[in-house]
Amino acid sequence: MKIFHLIFVALLIIGTFFGAQKFIQQTKKNAIQQASDSLKLTRDIRIAQLESEVKTIYSEIRFWAESEPVREGMNQLLVAWYELSLEPKASARKLYITDNPLYPNYTADYFNAGDESMYSYFHEKMHTLLQGLTKTRGYYDVFLIANDGDIVYTVYKEDDYATNLLNGKYKDTTLAQGFREVQDNTNLNHVSLFDFIPYGPSNNVPSSFIQTSIVDSNNKTQGILAFQLPTESLDLILKSTETKNKNITIMAVGSNYLRRNQIDGTDPKETVQNIAIDKALKGEEGVEQVTDNQGINYLAAYAPFNFSQNLLGKTSKNTWAVIVKQDVAEVLKPVEANIKKWLSLLIGLTLFSLLFAWLFTRGKEDLSITEEE
Repeated sequence: MKIFHLIFVALLIIGTFFGAQKFIQQTKKNAIQQASDSLKLTRDIRIAQLESEVKTIYSEIRFWAESEPVREGMNQLLVAWYELSLEPKASARKLYITDNPLYPNYTADYFNAGDESMYSYFHEKMHTLLQGLTKTRGYYDVFLIANDGDIVYTVYKEDDYATNLLNGKYKDTTLAQGFREVQDNTNLNHVSLFDFIPYGPSNNVPSSFIQTSIVDSNNKTQGILAFQLPTESLDLILKSTETKNKNITIMAVGSNYLRRNQIDGTDPKETVQNIAIDKALKGEEGVEQVTDNQGINYLAAYAPFNFSQNLLGKTSKNTWAVIVKQDVAEVLKPVEANIKKWLSLLIGLTLFSLLFAWLFTRGKEDLSITEEE
């Protein structure tokens, strides 16, 4: 084989190698870009659903606070509360906690303590309405709070029932903070919404409280209506998706780096922190490749979501990082399978070309020898 033919073969092999490398890089880049676009779309959809859920809760608490049954029931319950005894909190706790035969597991089914007091009469009336609200909308609990801070009614009668939010043992909770925020605001339609954190009376279950004023016909505040929000509705919105070929994990992380939603098989009390979360908490959005504490490389689409922004305007009080992530190896798995097929075909074509070139040049060499002879 002449030197020209050797050079040709060498160039063919080199060209094939670099062409294959470029093909592999471009194919993987396209796969990463497509996965990034898909994750961003999922992220934006889930954030829109979160915003819709917050707006729905906001509308509901304002609807009930302005409804005649709640306004009338609150007024009746307050009158009966202060007529219950000189120490209404102690009397109410005895009736609905200490002497409650259903305590602590089935207190929501205890409508009337049977003491023939006006308080128990109006308690039963309000309980019929508000217990139904917890069942139909899934709220963890519903509170009616007097202007002086006394919790005069709850559906579930946990340890916060019949305590005072201004000077009682739960005065430092987010329930108490939200109560004071509504009380101090001159806007009678103001809604307070605090982020999910463990709440002592509910066995430290992460809870959020949304509160607003109940205003009478004379435009005077009768008291406060509060909903205790569970994480279940968030879990449904932020539910991870798993299919045969795709596993996408979705989570919301608060400013304390604790998750706001449950993910199967992981501890929500463990902090989660990476560059994508940090950027989202700073108000940025985008896609990053991050490595978790187990060394797995993920593609993460991130963006901020403000839990209270729909109610309070621009605020950073309850900013979350919404993260939608997928294992990079999973993204590239089908691509690498296709790359192997294409490389096998390319190698086959290259070998065939080399064989053809060798046979062609061999025939030429035989022909030149014959002519000389």
